[in-house]
Amino acid sequence: MTATPSSRHGYDRVARSVHWLTALAVVAAIGIGLTMIRLPGTTEDEVARVFRAYSLHKTIGLAVLGLAVLRVAWTLRHPGPGPLHPERRVETCAARLVHFTLVGGLLVLPISGLLRHSASPGFAPILWPFGQALPFVPADERLALVFASVHEVGGWLLFAALGLHILGVAKHQILDRDATLRRMLTGAGPAVAPAGRGRTAPLAAAGLWAAALLAGYLLAPAPEPDPFDALGPAGEIEVPAPPAD
Repeated sequence: MTATPSSRHGYDRVARSVHWLTALAVVAAIGIGLTMIRLPGTTEDEVARVFRAYSLHKTIGLAVLGLAVLRVAWTLRHPGPGPLHPERRVETCAARLVHFTLVGGLLVLPISGLLRHSASPGFAPILWPFGQALPFVPADERLALVFASVHEVGGWLLFAALGLHILGVAKHQILDRDATLRRMLTGAGPAVAPAGRGRTAPLAAAGLWAAALLAGYLLAPAPEPDPFDALGPAGEIEVPAPPAD
């Protein structure tokens, strides 16, 4: 392919840096997230360790959100190279769908985690100086459970997209032996036209995330009943009145 002034050989330095920083942060957040839910919490030291793990997970998650916003903003102004095999239309469409699903996950997961944190204040603070609660999110157990459910369902969708992304990279590297990985590692590769901005893949990814949000809402558990609700004003258990004769 003949190079033109608008051709791209690979991803620029900013795009590559943000990509790999995001990858490291996502791996760290996933690793801590899968570990923290299994930590014991029977002693004071163990509880403190759980709090530290949750705080670190939340803080890294917000770093992922910042990197995702930066990546989206940069890509809009500096589109990366187009596909190396545009003739493979199904493969190209699938790759774009996975890409936009990943981007959606980098936004939905941290935001749902932040909303859950704001709806259940006081547990494992975020390690930043901007406060712990959002002004428009009240402290509410039901809301916290909904956001937690969305976070969990969204996590499975993100895991699926991440797995497909890794498989795609392995396929290009091992079977195709092309420059797909090299374009993100060094910015080198054959000259191709900039990436297009078709609507099918982003709309399909948005549909997947809409379904995940709905599933998270529908699958959210109800709050545990408060045992004190059964107590009367004097602290006694309320007994239903006998039926009238």
